[in-house]
Amino acid sequence: MQKFIDPIARVLLSLIFFISVLFILSNILNTPNGYGAYQDMLGARGLPGIFAPLSILIQFVAGLTLIIGYKIKITAYVLAAYSFIWAIVYLINAFSGQPHLLLMSLQYLSITGGLFYMGAQPATGFSIDGLKK
Repeated sequence: MQKFIDPIARVLLSLIFFISVLFILSNILNTPNGYGAYQDMLGARGLPGIFAPLSILIQFVAGLTLIIGYKIKITAYVLAAYSFIWAIVYLINAFSGQPHLLLMSLQYLSITGGLFYMGAQPATGFSIDGLKK
């Protein structure tokens, strides 16, 4: 049973990033000034504009590689760091007058914990890393 739980957990954790970036890319491509609007949204959260392409790249590449199970440990730790940054961003925004973002901060902290746990586990057979063994 464990051999099925690991890939299911890996895919479910990666979907938050991969599906999110697909929505972001869809909005960028289908909205006039979509990329600028995305940068503005990040700016409203206190992040510089350079974070926009980095965010898209991290979510797309790391989400996809986690789904297929390639370099699981590295990918999990990269996404954990990314999630932790977002948890801090939402926490700062929650304390600066947007208390509804406290829940988002806690959600990203939970995702960070799950990704740290995934990075600490050995790769299973239902992944590229597991097939290499």
